[in-house]
Amino acid sequence: MDLISRYDPAGSYPFEKIKDILTDIFKIIIEKGKGIEINTSSWHYGLADTMPSGDILRLYHSLGGEIVTIGSDAHKPEYIGDHFEDARNILKEIGFTKIYTFEKHKPIPHDI
Repeated sequence: MDLISRYDPAGSYPFEKIKDILTDIFKIIIEKGKGIEINTSSWHYGLADTMPSGDILRLYHSLGGEIVTIGSDAHKPEYIGDHFEDARNILKEIGFTKIYTFEKHKPIPHDI
């Protein structure tokens, strides 16, 4: 949703410019029982915020989004599970109470 923040030398794209589009997208995916992922590679790449950003995570939560997974985008063994505890803490601060894994395409909740 804001992958550009990792690659654009100009920095993060202003949240307010994408908020309405994301709101429309989130309403659809929430209605369909889909979720989003917080990717912890942002720590490895030295980004100033999470991916997606805290603003995007808060918007998703405010619209009723609950299904959030955590991924590390690990391309090396040492990054498997990297910063998962940090991600859980951020999600908890936002108000999420569970993270999800999937089994046979079904979301499985786990308390944070």
